[in-house]
Amino acid sequence: MTGSLEAEPARGAGPRAAPDRPVKVAHVVLALNVGGLERVVLRLLERTSRDRFAPVVCALQEPGALADELARLGVPLVVLSRKPGLDPGLPVRLAAWLRREGIRLVHTHNPGPHLYGALAAGLARAASLAGGGGGPRVIHTKHGRNYPKQKRKVLVNRLAAALTDRVVAVSDDTRAVVLEVERVDPARVVTILNGVDPEVFRPGDARAARARLGVPDAGYHVGCVARLSPEKDHATLLAAFARLREVRPDAHLTVVGDGPVRPALEEQAARLGLGGAVLFTGTRGDVAELLPAFDVFALASLTEGISLTLIEAASAGLPIVATRVGGNPEIVKEGETGLLVSPGSPEPLAAALEAIAVRDDRAEVGMRGRARVIERFGIDRMVRAYEDLYDEVLRG
Repeated sequence: MTGSLEAEPARGAGPRAAPDRPVKVAHVVLALNVGGLERVVLRLLERTSRDRFAPVVCALQEPGALADELARLGVPLVVLSRKPGLDPGLPVRLAAWLRREGIRLVHTHNPGPHLYGALAAGLARAASLAGGGGGPRVIHTKHGRNYPKQKRKVLVNRLAAALTDRVVAVSDDTRAVVLEVERVDPARVVTILNGVDPEVFRPGDARAARARLGVPDAGYHVGCVARLSPEKDHATLLAAFARLREVRPDAHLTVVGDGPVRPALEEQAARLGLGGAVLFTGTRGDVAELLPAFDVFALASLTEGISLTLIEAASAGLPIVATRVGGNPEIVKEGETGLLVSPGSPEPLAAALEAIAVRDDRAEVGMRGRARVIERFGIDRMVRAYEDLYDEVLRG
């Protein structure tokens, strides 16, 4: 199996037989903190067939804010406490744990875990072969672009990829980075689009959602769900919203999420005189219930792999205004399900938000986006593709 798995149905003439004992799969992450990568991992853990696979999570730094979810899912967690900076002993400790636990497949997420996980799996395989046995195989999911202009990091990614059986790209844009920048063998690159559950993220009662947030029922509501970090560029979103307010004084902006730049953003909002027009909610665990509060979803990112929150918003039937970066154009069909603008500039972002506000077919725009999610970004499609890939790599 090579190439894209985004539209493949499950193969085979009938249900696949479960092995006598489920295969142990270790998901290696830095930590399960709040973010798109971590939510993809949790959704994969939740829906992976336990008859066939026995997942465990290995966090290299700390458990993270979302680690409690693992208890609900019945997934074990081990924390290896990586030392600051480069930790040359970590691959050895991780390899020993892989062998001790009988891990047959290592699934890494993002560059640090990829390097340590691939090196550890190689050490574990070498030790197992010396003893006459096999060893763990490696799959890596590349959740973002990972700074393709930084040569040192690209070289590290190439080294890790050379020790990896398959590299999964979460978008066509990410796939291009893997092939053209990191120069991974195309035969080892697979595209699996991130997925959401359209039964969870669906259109709902706007009035009830606004009451839940404590925002006015009337007016034009702009929403954004994203970590408050520099690459999400909320500063440009705030500047654009200030311009929007000049022509739409009834506009209201809700920013869901938290992160290191929150104080600066709150100061910026005050400086722009936005007062009660902007709400910073912090991290929320009820995003699916909040999305119906919005008339449009806005994302001003400077870089993206493929935005999970953008897929969730589209699934909720929201028209979208987003920057034309990374995998965003694979989610938003220009003019049909939303509008795309250049990053880093408030003026086009404000103009696009105003353009959505006056569209008579705003609801239809959002529902076309939902139909696109159901067609291309369903959670069951994503999980099935990963399970098929696990089977293929394990057979190899």
